[in-house]
Amino acid sequence: MLLIGIDEAGYGPLLGPLCHGASVLRVPDAPSNGPPHDLWPQLAPAVSRCPAPKEFPHAVEVDDSKRLYAGPRKLERLSRSVAAFLACRKESASLYRGGAAAHALVALLPVGDLERLAADPWGCEAANGAPRGAAAESETALPDVEAAVRDGLLERLAAQQNGLLYYGARSMSARDYNARVAALGSKAAVAWERVAELLRAGVERALEREPVVAVVDRQGGRKAYAALLGECFGGAFVWTLEEKKESSSYKLDLDGRDVRVVFREQADGWSLPVALASMAAKLAREAAMARFNAYFQGHDEKLEPTAGYYTDAQRFLKQTMKLRKALSIDDAHLVRAR
Repeated sequence: MLLIGIDEAGYGPLLGPLCHGASVLRVPDAPSNGPPHDLWPQLAPAVSRCPAPKEFPHAVEVDDSKRLYAGPRKLERLSRSVAAFLACRKESASLYRGGAAAHALVALLPVGDLERLAADPWGCEAANGAPRGAAAESETALPDVEAAVRDGLLERLAAQQNGLLYYGARSMSARDYNARVAALGSKAAVAWERVAELLRAGVERALEREPVVAVVDRQGGRKAYAALLGECFGGAFVWTLEEKKESSSYKLDLDGRDVRVVFREQADGWSLPVALASMAAKLAREAAMARFNAYFQGHDEKLEPTAGYYTDAQRFLKQTMKLRKALSIDDAHLVRAR
C-alpha cells in the first residue's frame, strides 16, 4: 500500500513563498496496529510525537509543524527531524544523505523551483553579497544526522516493512504566485493546482494495482472535492464516501488501482505522512524567509526581520518603502496580490 501526505505552509502571508510538502511511503497492505496513516505506534520508539520522551533521546519528533517550530530552539528541532527523514528517503535524486551540511532549500526543492526563486535577488544564495547572506545560509543548513538517529529510524522502517519513497517540498515565489492567481482567478485555485500536481506524482509511484491512501490537509473551508479530483485524474469517476464538517473522503478506480483520498482538518496531527509534509513545507518557507530577510538587512542592518504575515508585513513594507524604490523592486514581484 502506498501512503501519500500533503500539506502547505504560507497560504495566508502577504510576503514570502507559498510552500507545499509531500511524503510518499510504502507500507504493508494490512497494518498491524491502527489505520494505515497512523504510523506513530508502528515506528515508535524511533519516532515520537513532540515533545519526545526523555528516555528516548534519539527519537525523531514528527508532528504538526507548528508544535515543532516553537520555543527558543524551534528551527533546530524542525531541521533535525526533517534531516533525519531526508537521510532515509530512497530516491536517488536526494541531494542530502545526512553527512555534509546542505541548505534546506537545496535538499527539499526540485531544481526548477530553486531556479524560479532565484529570479528574485532575495531568493538567491548569499543574495547579492548581502552581509548577512552567509549567516542566513548557515542558520538554515540541515544538521548532520547522528548515526544512532538515522540507523534507528532506518531499522524501524525496515522492521515494519515501511519505505520512504519520496520526501520533499515545492515552493512558489510571490512573483509566480501572483501570475497564477491572475491566470486562475483565486488563491484557492492556485493552491489546489499544486496539490493536484503532488497527488498525481504520488499516485504515479504506485506499483500496478497497488492500493493508495492519500491524506491532504483541508483546503480552506472547502468540503466538496469530487469534481476537483475528477479533473485531477483526467475525468476519472469519483465516489464520494463522506463529506462532513471535519473531513471528506473519496474513492477512485485508476486502472484497477484502488485510490482513497481524504481531506481533513488538522490532518498533520492525525496522519504521520501529512505531519512529515507539514514539516517539509514549513522548513522550506522558513529557509526562504531567512534569505528574504538577509537580502533586505544587507541593505539596512537596522531593519527588523519579518515572517511575512499581514500585520508585520505592512510594517516591513512601510519601513522599506524608500529602500525598495532605490533598488527598483517591483511590488508585483514581492507582495502577494491576495
